[in-house]
Amino acid sequence: MSGDEVECQLCHRPVHSAEARKRRVGSGCWRKLSPAQRRAIRQAPTARAGRALPVPDVDGQLPLDDEEPDPL
Repeated sequence: MSGDEVECQLCHRPVHSAEARKRRVGSGCWRKLSPAQRRAIRQAPTARAGRALPVPDVDGQLPLDDEEPDPL
């Protein structure tokens, strides 16, 4: 894949249209989505933007849930 090609996030095939490249979902996959799913894709940041978030400053294992463990 060359530097300017973008692949569909759903089927991982190259996308061709400018609109599909912008949303990172190919036109075939786009037609299969419900209106609510399309709206979510339009409004959500790309997956690449999510990877750019800083890593939490924590040593060791992150907590598995929001509750504190019960003392023994």
